[in-house]
Amino acid sequence: MSDRTKKILFAVFFVLFSLGMGYALYLLFFVKPEVLLPPGSTNQPPGTISSLPSSGTNGQTNPITSPTTSGTLAGTGTISPTQQTGKVTTILLHDGVTQNISASKDGKGVRYYDPEDGRFYIINPDGTTSLLSDKQFFNVSNVSWANHNDEVIVSFPDGSKVYYDFLEKKQVTLPNHWQEFTFSKDDKNVAAESIGIDPDNRFLIVASPDGSEARAITPLGNNAALVYPTFTPDSQIVAYTRTGEAQQDNAEEILFVGQNHENFRALMAPGQGFIPKWSPSGKQVLFSVWNQGSNGRPELWTSAGEAATMGLNRRDLKLDTWADKCAWKNDTLLYCAVPQGLPQNAGLDRNSYTTYPDDIYKVDLQNGVMTKISTPDQNHPVKDPIVSADGKQLMFTDAGSGKLYSYLLP
Repeated sequence: MSDRTKKILFAVFFVLFSLGMGYALYLLFFVKPEVLLPPGSTNQPPGTISSLPSSGTNGQTNPITSPTTSGTLAGTGTISPTQQTGKVTTILLHDGVTQNISASKDGKGVRYYDPEDGRFYIINPDGTTSLLSDKQFFNVSNVSWANHNDEVIVSFPDGSKVYYDFLEKKQVTLPNHWQEFTFSKDDKNVAAESIGIDPDNRFLIVASPDGSEARAITPLGNNAALVYPTFTPDSQIVAYTRTGEAQQDNAEEILFVGQNHENFRALMAPGQGFIPKWSPSGKQVLFSVWNQGSNGRPELWTSAGEAATMGLNRRDLKLDTWADKCAWKNDTLLYCAVPQGLPQNAGLDRNSYTTYPDDIYKVDLQNGVMTKISTPDQNHPVKDPIVSADGKQLMFTDAGSGKLYSYLLP
């Protein structure tokens, strides 16, 4: 072999060796390994919450497995956070602004308040609309709907409140110092706060919807802001409070108030910002809290929801959203709107993220499967979701535009 040939071969070898070393250095220092995130996470890998206290006698926490592409939902099945059907169809039900929607009496459509003309309407799944009444209420700040009867309690910016029965055309003015109304499941009673000027004259009350037969349940003192009137489906519980004993690691002891001074079990919420939503039978409660383990994002949990079993079988669903952005279809199936790209600490300032577009997840608690059913072009910022009585539609208000939409569910 000539010297010239040796020099050429050496040059070729040197070039190939240099290219190989360069590629190896690129892989070592510049290419990061892929990390699969659970649904709702945007820039943090999944992690197991290990610093939360045990619920002790007030409840128990099932083992948690943080999923990547699949995992275990508290020992009840397999999570498939990347599974997607894409079969949901979006329908615009009402092009105008809707406010304070609620399921209609038959459960097929929705009732809503139109702030433009001050009237209340019912809209059916096919988009046809009918007036509940010619009665007009202008400049309404909030509407509390009965669950089944066509009755409302309407609040105004000046603090005045009016009860109205659309069937009987009955109107009653309620005390201005009553607030935070919620109807019992049978619509026979409402729970509310009666806020007198003197803290000694502030009470949680239960009354008939027209304000008659009012009775004090428990004094509120200076804790009214920590008490939330909420009837459970069996009406045993009329409110929950955030006045429990202080807990470690940002956990909260949630207490429950009955109509007859019952000593109910507490629920140990593994974080702050507790928002509950009971299943139709009340046997389960879905709730959201945020904590350090969720990077300050609201995260969904479920537990037993009846007074005697409250807080037992607590499970982390690993979905970053608020509980009131979910709707129960039945006791084991629900649909949840999950904001896209929710940043860290969003749980501390929810109002800043109300118009984030939402992915829609179908959550089956019986077999543990979560399925994303929306596609990117269908995403809306979901407010007040409602599943129709036949389970075929998810109706909601677009939080940005106020328009009323429906997803035809697969």
